[in-house]
Amino acid sequence: MNKTTTLVFALLIYAISFSQNANLDREYVSVSYIKLPSKPILDNSKRTYSSNIRAISLSGFSRVKSNGTLDINYNFNGTQIGEVDIRKTKHEKKDKDGKVTSTSYTYKVHIPYTSSASLSISNAVVIENNYNRDFSENDHYESNSFSTYKAAQNHYNNNRYNIRNKYTSKHKKSILNIINSNLNTTYGYVPANYNTVVFWILGNKKHPEYQKHMENYGIMKAAFAKMKYDQPVSGLKTELEPVIDYFNSLIPKYVGTKKKMAKMRYASYYNIAKMYYYLDMPEKAKEYAEKLIENDYDKSHGKHFIRISDELLKKFEINETNTRHFEVITEDLTNIEEAPEAEEASGSNTKLELVKAYLISKVGDTILVDIETKDVKKIAYEIRTVQYADNGTPVGTKVENAKDFNEVLFVDGTHYKNVMFKESGVKNGNNNAVSAQMLLSGAAEKLCKVLFESDKINLYHFNNEEPVIFTPGSEKGKSTLSTGYVFGFKKNLVKLAKGCPALIEKAENKTFKNTPEDLMTFCKELASCK
Repeated sequence: MNKTTTLVFALLIYAISFSQNANLDREYVSVSYIKLPSKPILDNSKRTYSSNIRAISLSGFSRVKSNGTLDINYNFNGTQIGEVDIRKTKHEKKDKDGKVTSTSYTYKVHIPYTSSASLSISNAVVIENNYNRDFSENDHYESNSFSTYKAAQNHYNNNRYNIRNKYTSKHKKSILNIINSNLNTTYGYVPANYNTVVFWILGNKKHPEYQKHMENYGIMKAAFAKMKYDQPVSGLKTELEPVIDYFNSLIPKYVGTKKKMAKMRYASYYNIAKMYYYLDMPEKAKEYAEKLIENDYDKSHGKHFIRISDELLKKFEINETNTRHFEVITEDLTNIEEAPEAEEASGSNTKLELVKAYLISKVGDTILVDIETKDVKKIAYEIRTVQYADNGTPVGTKVENAKDFNEVLFVDGTHYKNVMFKESGVKNGNNNAVSAQMLLSGAAEKLCKVLFESDKINLYHFNNEEPVIFTPGSEKGKSTLSTGYVFGFKKNLVKLAKGCPALIEKAENKTFKNTPEDLMTFCKELASCK
């Protein structure tokens, strides 16, 4: 009798322990592998790229000075300022009866900023992979509140360039981050290291499998900690085989439709599928993903494993590999060729990027000169021309004041003219602030790029930042970045469009922004208006 009672009691204890709730906890391991590209350069010797900006980087590729397999050209088009809007807010104080006892107003400056950039990629291996893409970033500035309209206006006038530069810097960084991410997803071989990969391990210490779950998790964690993106995973597969066998052994122990049984099977299927996925065995991962779906505890995870396993199989196919674990080289080779050039800086072999231009003096004399490409951006203030010895060797640079010339005409058709106007204080090509003396000196002639000329209106671009409108018959032009234009932009366009009702309507509806592109459109429509 005592033996029977003892046996029954033992079976009861076992049954109770066997049926303990299968509470699962998230436990984490570390993994390391290479993210495979969607458009790979399969020949490792051809994984080179060249770029006109240092901020672009491509993992698994060697940066070369020029003529890389991927030639990447980036152009930041600048930051455009939208219509400056000073908004008035009414504030009322009321007594307990709801009667207004006082009224006051505050003013805030609101300005939209938009930056744009473009990217072009030439692929020497796969021509159809060449592409051009535009990028843009937008922000809206809102100032603090001011007690008067004039105070808000002064705040903007005193801080306009600092505000714009802040958004320019922010937008450049954001656009370049997007570009680098897209480039590396498309072409790069990016090492990935994660330490938060989830596995489901029993968290209930009273469960009969708790101890074995924890032991196998420990083996699994130690094995994955050894994973390196540049080393094969064959050794890790061997280490993890006993863990996979253990989770497989639990499946026939927990049968039936009860939730706690399905939950134990779910943990085994999930953990095995994830191990196979990170061991570069997507077909096996899919096999256990199907079992997850059939188990019907959480079908979504099964579908997830099928999706990422199919994506990995596709990446394997296009990259002609069966692993994400191999050595990649990312290096900068651009300095290798620079030392010899430095030694020859003053010699006849010095390489200059030159453009030819005709300088037309105040008295009408014309001379053909060479200008270094890097010096073109300084032309608003100074003209630097290359000087040659009798044997044709470049020997130096001659610097002349831009105001001494009426026009500069580049052989590619780019045209500059000296235009009388008062600049607003935009930074010059050397990134030095315009002096207070220059700003106080009033209107003066300055070399500006010709954007549009007609018998009704002319549009110029000073310092590559400041549009200047000049109406024939006027003694001087007006900068559209001046206070008068910024705060009365619509009014000024309506005035210029006099006699052209359709264009007036567009201006009234704020169709045009204070940008060179929109102003060019406005000028063309005005010139064609009859």
